[in-house]
Amino acid sequence: MSSDPIKINSFEELIQHEPEILARIAKVPNGGNLFMAHPFLMLMDVGVELSAATQEEIIQLDPYLTGLSPTSYRALKATTHRQLIRFHLRGLFRRRET
Repeated sequence: MSSDPIKINSFEELIQHEPEILARIAKVPNGGNLFMAHPFLMLMDVGVELSAATQEEIIQLDPYLTGLSPTSYRALKATTHRQLIRFHLRGLFRRRET
Protein backbone atom coordinates (compact mmCIF):
# COMPACT_ATOMS: atom_id res chain seq x y z
CA MET A 1 0.00 0.00 0.00
CA SER A 2 1.52 3.28 -1.08
CA SER A 3 -0.71 5.53 1.07
CA ASP A 4 0.34 6.50 4.55
CA PRO A 5 -1.17 4.29 7.24
CA ILE A 6 -4.20 5.53 9.12
CA LYS A 7 -3.86 4.69 12.82
CA ILE A 8 -7.18 4.34 14.57
CA ASN A 9 -7.45 4.22 18.37
CA SER A 10 -11.22 4.54 18.84
CA PHE A 11 -14.49 4.04 17.02
CA GLU A 12 -14.92 7.82 16.89
CA GLU A 13 -11.57 8.16 15.08
CA LEU A 14 -12.66 5.49 12.63
CA ILE A 15 -15.81 7.47 11.82
CA GLN A 16 -13.76 10.67 11.42
CA HIS A 17 -11.54 8.94 8.83
CA GLU A 18 -14.41 7.07 7.19
CA PRO A 19 -14.51 9.10 3.92
CA GLU A 20 -10.79 8.53 3.28
CA ILE A 21 -11.04 4.84 4.18
CA LEU A 22 -14.06 4.36 1.90
CA ALA A 23 -12.13 6.03 -0.94
CA ARG A 24 -9.23 3.64 -0.42
CA ILE A 25 -11.54 0.62 -0.43
CA ALA A 26 -13.25 1.86 -3.62
CA LYS A 27 -9.88 1.88 -5.42
CA VAL A 28 -9.30 -1.83 -4.71
CA PRO A 29 -10.70 -4.31 -7.24
CA ASN A 30 -13.70 -5.94 -5.53
CA GLY A 31 -13.05 -3.66 -2.55
CA GLY A 32 -16.65 -3.51 -1.33
CA ASN A 33 -17.03 -7.26 -1.71
CA LEU A 34 -13.76 -7.86 0.13
CA PHE A 35 -14.92 -5.60 2.95
CA MET A 36 -18.15 -7.57 3.23
CA ALA A 37 -16.19 -10.85 3.30
CA HIS A 38 -13.84 -9.75 6.08
CA PRO A 39 -13.78 -6.07 7.08
CA PHE A 40 -10.73 -6.30 9.32
CA LEU A 41 -8.57 -7.85 6.58
CA MET A 42 -9.75 -5.26 4.05
CA LEU A 43 -8.92 -2.44 6.45
CA MET A 44 -5.43 -3.84 6.97
CA ASP A 45 -4.95 -4.16 3.21
CA VAL A 46 -5.78 -0.48 2.65
CA GLY A 47 -3.44 0.68 5.40
CA VAL A 48 -5.82 1.13 8.33
CA GLU A 49 -4.26 0.12 11.63
CA LEU A 50 -7.02 -0.55 14.16
CA SER A 51 -6.09 -0.72 17.82
CA ALA A 52 -7.25 -3.80 19.74
CA ALA A 53 -9.63 -1.56 21.69
CA THR A 54 -11.19 -0.26 18.47
CA GLN A 55 -11.66 -3.79 17.16
CA GLU A 56 -13.41 -4.67 20.42
CA GLU A 57 -15.70 -1.64 20.09
CA ILE A 58 -16.64 -2.75 16.57
CA ILE A 59 -17.24 -6.34 17.67
CA GLN A 60 -19.52 -5.12 20.48
CA LEU A 61 -21.65 -3.39 17.83
CA ASP A 62 -21.54 -6.40 15.43
CA PRO A 63 -20.69 -9.61 17.33
CA TYR A 64 -21.00 -11.75 14.17
CA LEU A 65 -17.63 -10.36 13.07
CA THR A 66 -15.91 -12.77 15.47
CA GLY A 67 -16.96 -15.72 13.31
CA LEU A 68 -15.57 -14.57 9.97
CA SER A 69 -13.14 -16.84 8.16
CA PRO A 70 -10.32 -15.39 6.07
CA THR A 71 -10.81 -18.12 3.43
CA SER A 72 -13.49 -16.36 1.38
CA TYR A 73 -11.57 -13.08 1.59
CA ARG A 74 -8.39 -14.69 0.27
CA ALA A 75 -10.26 -16.51 -2.51
CA LEU A 76 -12.02 -13.34 -3.66
CA LYS A 77 -8.81 -11.34 -3.49
CA ALA A 78 -7.03 -13.92 -5.67
CA THR A 79 -9.73 -14.17 -8.34
CA THR A 80 -9.38 -12.52 -11.71
CA HIS A 81 -13.08 -12.93 -12.53
CA ARG A 82 -15.41 -9.96 -12.54
CA GLN A 83 -17.99 -10.31 -9.79
CA LEU A 84 -21.65 -10.27 -10.84
CA ILE A 85 -22.67 -8.71 -7.54
CA ARG A 86 -20.68 -5.72 -6.31
CA PHE A 87 -21.07 -3.92 -3.01
CA HIS A 88 -20.70 -0.15 -2.95
CA LEU A 89 -20.08 0.98 0.60
CA ARG A 90 -21.59 4.13 2.05
CA GLY A 91 -20.36 3.46 5.57
CA LEU A 92 -18.07 1.09 7.41
CA PHE A 93 -19.86 -0.22 10.50
CA ARG A 94 -23.11 0.06 12.38
CA ARG A 95 -23.30 3.15 14.57
CA ARG A 96 -24.03 3.11 18.26
CA GLU A 97 -27.64 3.67 19.17
CA THR A 98 -28.06 6.96 20.99
